[in-house]
Amino acid sequence: MRICMLSSVHLVYDPRIYQKEARTLARAGFDVVVIAREDSAGEPADGVRILPLSAARSRLRRMLGTLQVGYMALRERADLYAFHDPELIPIGILLKLFTGRRVVYDIHEIVHQQILTKEWLPRPLARAAATLYRLVERTALPLLDGLVLVVPGQVKYYSSYNTRTVRNFPLLTYAAMEAEAAAGVPSTPAAADRPTLVYTGSVRRIRGLYEMLELVDRLRRRLPDVLLRLVGPIVPAAELAQVEQLIASRQMGANVELFGRVSHREVHHQIVRADVGLALIHPDPTYRDALFVKAFEYMMMGRPFVVSNTPQWEEITAATGSGLAVDPLDADAVEAAALQLLADPGLRRDMGQRGREAVASKYNWGVEGEKLISFFRELTTAVPA
Repeated sequence: MRICMLSSVHLVYDPRIYQKEARTLARAGFDVVVIAREDSAGEPADGVRILPLSAARSRLRRMLGTLQVGYMALRERADLYAFHDPELIPIGILLKLFTGRRVVYDIHEIVHQQILTKEWLPRPLARAAATLYRLVERTALPLLDGLVLVVPGQVKYYSSYNTRTVRNFPLLTYAAMEAEAAAGVPSTPAAADRPTLVYTGSVRRIRGLYEMLELVDRLRRRLPDVLLRLVGPIVPAAELAQVEQLIASRQMGANVELFGRVSHREVHHQIVRADVGLALIHPDPTYRDALFVKAFEYMMMGRPFVVSNTPQWEEITAATGSGLAVDPLDADAVEAAALQLLADPGLRRDMGQRGREAVASKYNWGVEGEKLISFFRELTTAVPA
């Protein structure tokens, strides 16, 4: 059975689309092809074929590029098409109408809420776009064969559809993790040569960008050599100049490192090199039920963390003892939590070990991948020859 996975937004080696879903399905015996944006931060594995799209230099060209995605997908004559972006809903419907094959929408976020957080959209336009998107969903989704959801909070919006929740937990067999283990990198937080904090993922205002910079500025009073590594692209790109100006004005150049986008292997390497991970996501409805995959990856790599006190993360940190959950907008609370961890190597070691054990036993991709395999097999067994 051939599965074609489509994205006009994500890069080919996207952690969820390629590293988890595509490779898992390929190892299960499916013939898998991924159509997504060209990407130099990885290499093909497990027999997954890639069809890269040229980089779009504007949102308009990206939207127009969805037609190219549809044409490339049509030529694959797949048994099941799985698309991963809201703008590909029309392409999904067209593929269904023209091929009669199974079509699935993998919905990574609560999209109508996420639209409201777009920095480049004025608030009134964002509200209108969110309303329009909900209307498009109600019209189009009944024509599809299934939806793959990521967090339980999505279920209430799609209870009338054929859904499967496949949570975005870490993949334990990441080549990066194996490489670190083979190289003998310590699993205890002793790798940093100075007090080091790390954040991985898209670096955005709503994800705590300025709260993290404020934290470093405060920590310097007690820990002059403290270091924050921001491992990921600053979004939107126009925000970079403001960030650099703030770092320069507060003379924090020696305390903040901006990495930009790096490979998945390098992400894990930077986590191992740090003492404490950060996930200071704002208390926005978009993130109330979010998984904060970065926090699970900190756990996987044996690092304690400071995370936003959403209901889900308060429960996880209480149950596992692997990190501290605080109000991300309370600068005093964030500073106190970071200082508590940085000042106590034994606490960091114990929390890191508990985090690793929790991921190995519960919060990992293994069970989730089986859910995806089962769902796609159920759908493809009825595909006409």
